[in-house]
Amino acid sequence: MPVDYLKTGRRWLALIPIAIIVISVAVWFTTRDTLPGTIRIATAHDGGLYHEFGTALQKSLEERTGREVVLITSEGSIENAKLLREGKVDFAIIQGGSTGIDELAAIAPLYPETVHIVARRSAEIKSMNDLGAKHVLQGSRNSGMQPSARRVLKHLGISSKSDLSQNSYFTQMRDDESIDAAIVTTGFMNQDLHGMLATGDFELIPMTGAEALATKDPYFHVAKIPRELYRKLPPIPLNDTPTIATTALLVANEDESERLIESVMESIYDENLGLKFPTLISRNEAIAKSPVTLHSVSRSFFNPPDHIGRLAQVMDSLAAFKELTVALAAGLYLLWTRRKRLKEARQAEFIQQQKDKLDEFLEKTLEIERAQMHCDDHDELHQFLDRVTEIKLQALTKFTHEELRSDQAFSIFLLQCANLINKIQLKILTCVPKS
Repeated sequence: MPVDYLKTGRRWLALIPIAIIVISVAVWFTTRDTLPGTIRIATAHDGGLYHEFGTALQKSLEERTGREVVLITSEGSIENAKLLREGKVDFAIIQGGSTGIDELAAIAPLYPETVHIVARRSAEIKSMNDLGAKHVLQGSRNSGMQPSARRVLKHLGISSKSDLSQNSYFTQMRDDESIDAAIVTTGFMNQDLHGMLATGDFELIPMTGAEALATKDPYFHVAKIPRELYRKLPPIPLNDTPTIATTALLVANEDESERLIESVMESIYDENLGLKFPTLISRNEAIAKSPVTLHSVSRSFFNPPDHIGRLAQVMDSLAAFKELTVALAAGLYLLWTRRKRLKEARQAEFIQQQKDKLDEFLEKTLEIERAQMHCDDHDELHQFLDRVTEIKLQALTKFTHEELRSDQAFSIFLLQCANLINKIQLKILTCVPKS
């Protein structure tokens, strides 16, 4: 029974290196940073600038990662932030200042979103003061345009006839002539806005008090809409038009995969999206032009000195991988030595069993030795000789192990057999058989 316990204990000890290897590999596999099978980005209306930018990013990101990228259309910034918090998307484009981004992290400032005061020509709106008596569309309820419009009107002390409960995109102005004006906050590349202004039925109104509003609101900065940006004949706008602008932000959850964030950053700035979007904030200006603090991975991407920290992380990863490799090698070595020792132990046990059996054969030859000493019978001596020869042949057949054959005990046994055979043969020669 103690031998069984010892064998069981040895087996359990042999499993320890295997367990170390399995646990190490499992920890590495479960903690490594991987990309999701599908990447989802919340944009906005199909045809708007968020969706257009998302489409360009979609193609670039798919080529870089090999993953499927899905665009989720929505009403805009507020809904996008909600989708992000609910975990329904991985990234979202939102308008700076349109909604709180608590528990979220800005990944990149994309491009300026300029406030456009769009007025119907037939409404005879000459300045922003005329908006108080007009129906002004302020944007969809879940978009960033509506909060932006409210902040502008509040600053200027203007209370329009607008029904703030309406949930309409600004292009509704083309079909609904009851709408006199709209406050549209979007980038210069918005094709919906280009198409609407190209009709010649609308014009842009200069914003009064732009500098004061930009001073008070951390998300706004002074901007201008260049002459003839949207149309040449008649020019829209007629002259450089003062206004304010905020910034479109690409946002993610704070705990988003660093590897995924890096892939998105590389897709934006290393795939020449700037050629498709001339107003894209450059990599060199991103930190300075972001109205909010950026994610640590983004700061390292934009700021070369921060790459030292990233290099340190890479070195830490390499060190961790080295430790895993050493642990794996040590585990394999322990496993190999353990198996070798078990094999040697089993071999030693087998040899000992063979030696015990050899002792039995040797004892049998000694019994024959004692018996033949007082025997003079010719036939009986022949029987003793046959028995010794048979024992010798059994031993030579059974004991094939090299270590046992070279053992001194085996040599003694063979010598004992040879001497005994000689003795018996001599006695047989001198012994007279019975008639």
